[in-house]
Amino acid sequence: MKLPAKLVERVSDNIIDELIENHIIEPENPEEFKGKVKEIIVHAIEEEKEIEQEAERLVEENLHIVQSEELRYSTAVKKVKEKLAEERNIHLDPEERMNQVAHRIKKLIETDDTVEIFEHPNKIRKRIFEKLKQLVREERDIDREVRRRIKSYSKKILEGTPEWKILYNRIYQDELIKRGLA
Repeated sequence: MKLPAKLVERVSDNIIDELIENHIIEPENPEEFKGKVKEIIVHAIEEEKEIEQEAERLVEENLHIVQSEELRYSTAVKKVKEKLAEERNIHLDPEERMNQVAHRIKKLIETDDTVEIFEHPNKIRKRIFEKLKQLVREERDIDREVRRRIKSYSKKILEGTPEWKILYNRIYQDELIKRGLA
């Protein structure tokens, strides 16, 4: 998951606003509580970034093995990333990951003494999960558009190469600006 701060903030605000407006929860300080929810989402994003960086580092350190096995760099990184995620009990599938995040937010709601709850926690989790799925959809749309633009280049650029990563990040930023998220 690669999400811009504005998108994370918008979704965390939407989650809490909906829960408050529908009288599902009542935090003593809604803005402070939104901050706590945002922290949970940001922490989940950071966990995924750490896994990605560690996977790339491990593959780089063992590049001789990757080359001797005639594996593609991106395939090796993906396999290492999957193993690291499994060890840390972090789902890589975006929807499953959002379900994990929804559970964390539900747990916060259940354990935070400054929040009054008026609905069953599992129903709250389902509502949160639906909002988080919107986040995943928007991120997928951005990623899809960035990849489409890269493929439209006349020069074939291999995914995972430094050139591809630089181009991806530049186009990703352009797309965020275009959508008002940067």
